[in-house]
Amino acid sequence: MTTTSTAPSSAGVDRSLVRRVTWATWTGWGLDGFTNQMFPLALGGIIATFGLTTGQGGLATSCALISSAVGGVVGGRLADRFGRVQVLVLVIGAYALFTGLTATSQNFEQLLLWHTLEGLFFGAEWPVGAALMAEYAAPERRGRVLAWIQSAWSVGWAGANLAYLLSNAWLPETAAWRVMFVTGVLPALVALLIRRKLRDVPTTQVQRKPREQGAFAELFAPGLRKHTVLGTLFGASGLASTYAMQTWIPLYLKEDRGLSVSDTAMYIWFMIAGNWLGYVLGGHLHDRIGRRWAFTVFYLGTTVFGFLFMAVPLDALWYNLLLAFVVGFFISAQASGKGALFTELFPARVRGTGAGVTYNVGRGVAAFSPAFIGWAAAGSGLGRAIVTVVMICTVLTLLFIWLLPETKGRVLD
Repeated sequence: MTTTSTAPSSAGVDRSLVRRVTWATWTGWGLDGFTNQMFPLALGGIIATFGLTTGQGGLATSCALISSAVGGVVGGRLADRFGRVQVLVLVIGAYALFTGLTATSQNFEQLLLWHTLEGLFFGAEWPVGAALMAEYAAPERRGRVLAWIQSAWSVGWAGANLAYLLSNAWLPETAAWRVMFVTGVLPALVALLIRRKLRDVPTTQVQRKPREQGAFAELFAPGLRKHTVLGTLFGASGLASTYAMQTWIPLYLKEDRGLSVSDTAMYIWFMIAGNWLGYVLGGHLHDRIGRRWAFTVFYLGTTVFGFLFMAVPLDALWYNLLLAFVVGFFISAQASGKGALFTELFPARVRGTGAGVTYNVGRGVAAFSPAFIGWAAAGSGLGRAIVTVVMICTVLTLLFIWLLPETKGRVLD
């Protein structure tokens, strides 16, 4: 028979090791936030540099998200096969490489290639880190622990916004976006150094007999098929809503609302502040009222306040800034429970693979959301296209979460 390594629960494990795992995973998600949110901020400069349409800009975003879906599935499977930490180190190194190469793009085709390959390794980060941290966290605290880890995304987003503000203050937008991607290599190197200290992770052995079905076949066998299919549909509709907001809001503020770089950055700062708070508090609510009700509250909140954010006149400055804060809060609060949910749906032997499939295949389907909005914006306007996609996706998301089982407090094997 063959064996695969997984990390055990935090009970009985050296707490200094748990802290190192926590901060190593936190830095990885921070890197994800930094690099992923750079592209929407840089999109205006990229479009100006290569003379692209909004449809081509949406295509570049969608290609990276589709490749991240592939990366997530493969990364999750490799983590189940070879261990979590080893795969994470490989992912971070490749991530840094292709982030740097994106800055060297000389035409749209090169940009598409490097950004797609960057997305491949970006996708592998999430299921591997989620599986590692979920297995260390106590069941009754898993929602808030993984939400805290995901709060690093907001810190990374803040770093991307700062890079956007400073680079555009000193350089024309056709050069500033390249500097932003070069700076994206630096946090990747820091994360890589931290991860290298986690070689001595304690492991338990998951036994798989020679004649047992493989991991992917098991996910679609009768015992887990419902979790896999519904989890993937939930991931797809939920992420499509998130991408509709996060990908196009910077360009919407700049083009439709006519804001300057500094004014756009100010709105993003308020959204980031709400984003961080949403991650932290959202995890507590997931542990208190359960996954279903928490997701319901947060997705409805995103839709309602997202619509208000688009509808309030620009001259109502403080109302707009407050709404940016609230929208950021609900966007991240809805994401805060996904790490817990997708790992709680599957047993240890396929946990990384299951989380990779549900989250990242969902991400691949959701990747068409930015491209569709970019196409639809030509006829209906960017703001209306964003709101329409968010509303449709919210209805589907709530349907799928109530068809899934409640996993609050589930003890992981």
